[in-house]
Amino acid sequence: MVERSRDVEQGPLERALEAIGASPVPAWDPCHYQGPPERTVRYLLVLDTINFSFWGGRGGYRQLARAVAAVFAAGDELERPDRLAGLSAERLGQLIGSFPMMEERAAALRELGRRGFDGLVQPTAAGTARMLARELTSYHDVAEYDGIRVPFLKRAQILPADLAGAGVASFADLADLTCFADYKLPQILRHLGVLRYSERLARRVDSWEELRSGEPAEVEIRAGTVVAVERLREALAARGRDLHAMQVDWILWQAAQGTYPMRPHHRTRTTFY
Repeated sequence: MVERSRDVEQGPLERALEAIGASPVPAWDPCHYQGPPERTVRYLLVLDTINFSFWGGRGGYRQLARAVAAVFAAGDELERPDRLAGLSAERLGQLIGSFPMMEERAAALRELGRRGFDGLVQPTAAGTARMLARELTSYHDVAEYDGIRVPFLKRAQILPADLAGAGVASFADLADLTCFADYKLPQILRHLGVLRYSERLARRVDSWEELRSGEPAEVEIRAGTVVAVERLREALAARGRDLHAMQVDWILWQAAQGTYPMRPHHRTRTTFY
C-alpha cells in the first residue's frame, strides 16, 4: 500500500545511518518487574495490555512499567484474572496513577481477566502475536486502506519481543516481527529525513491536530514507518550489521527520547499504540 501513499513518502537513509548505525541495541530496561519467570510473563501481559497512548499525560511508558512492577512486587491484584475481570478505572488509577484513557486501559485489563493468561503465549513469536490479536480485541490492530487490510499488530508483536528481552521466553522467529509502529518512531524517522510528509499532513501534525485512528494519513504514517525500518535494517545488513527489525526499533525509540528539538509527533487517541 505504501506505493499508493498520498501524504507520506520514503526519503534517503544517509542521515539515519550516520545517526544510529553504530548505536548499541538498548539493554533490557531495569524499570521492569523482575521476578520468577511465570510472574514476569504475567507482568508483561498486563503491562503490554495497557501499553498505549501516553502523549498529553504526566507519565510515559517507563513510568507505567515501574508502576505496574510496583503492584506486582506488592501483591497479586493485577495478576489474578478474577481481580482483573472486575477492575474499575478508578481502582486502576489508585494502583498505577493517572494516564490518558484510563477507562480504556481498565476495559482492556478486564478483557484479559475474562480471557485468562493461559495459552496466550505460543511457541513462536508470530503465533503469540496472532493469538493475542485473535483472543483480545484491544490487540486486534488491523487497519484498512483503499480496500487493503493492513495488519500492524503493534502491541501483539511487542509482547513476544518483551518476553525475549526479559529472558523468560525464547523464540526462533523473532526476525519475522516488524517494528512496532507507534508515534515516536515516525517522529524520529521524519526528523532524520527517512519519512517525508506532504505539506497538508505536515501542517496537521505540526499544529498538533489529532488524526483519527484508521484515517488514510494515519495508516500511511504507520505503514511508512514499517517500510522505513525495513529499509534501515537492510542497509545495516549490507554494512555488515545484522539486526532484527525490533532491534532497529529499540535503537530508534531510544534515540527519540533524547533528540531535541524535533517537530511534533502525530497525535492519535487509540488503544493500539
